[in-house]
Amino acid sequence: MNYWVYENWTADKKAVIHDGKCANCNDGRGCHPNPHGEKNGKWHGSFETIKDAEIAANGTGRIVRRHRRV
Repeated sequence: MNYWVYENWTADKKAVIHDGKCANCNDGRGCHPNPHGEKNGKWHGSFETIKDAEIAANGTGRIVRRHRRV
């Protein structure tokens, strides 16, 4: 299993840890085409362990949350 962190710069200014198989994550590609590039946020990863994903998420300086599937 791999993990990704979505750093969201607009909605709640948070970093959310996702399972790579999550439909919202889609292995760091997200669930929607993103015509705005990194205007709203950025995917970080992939990470082999949840601990590595937590370290990366904490490194963003944002509120860290886990997606409901993690």
